[in-house]
Amino acid sequence: MAVVRLSCAVNNYHWGKHGLASKAAQFAATNPSVSIDASQTYAELWMGTHPSGPSKVFGTETELSTLVNEDPQRALSPGVERKYGPHLPFLFKVLSIEKAL
Repeated sequence: MAVVRLSCAVNNYHWGKHGLASKAAQFAATNPSVSIDASQTYAELWMGTHPSGPSKVFGTETELSTLVNEDPQRALSPGVERKYGPHLPFLFKVLSIEKAL
């Protein structure tokens, strides 16, 4: 499978960095449809299939989980699909922390 550009979910938890000081916000801002508010906190960028913040194929409304479900052996590899089934077995996060929890 070719590399697929994603639009990823961003979480605005209170402990995140503000505006473009946040790496999570900087990565999210590579999507032209995302605008970053300097007064808002951006704590996490999620890349994956989690139902609370699924990644989508860039420029579409197609969720990453749809690509995985359509052809899990190609999207994940035969070994990963055998071990975990037709599901992405992780949620990759970029954390941008302003203050400790």
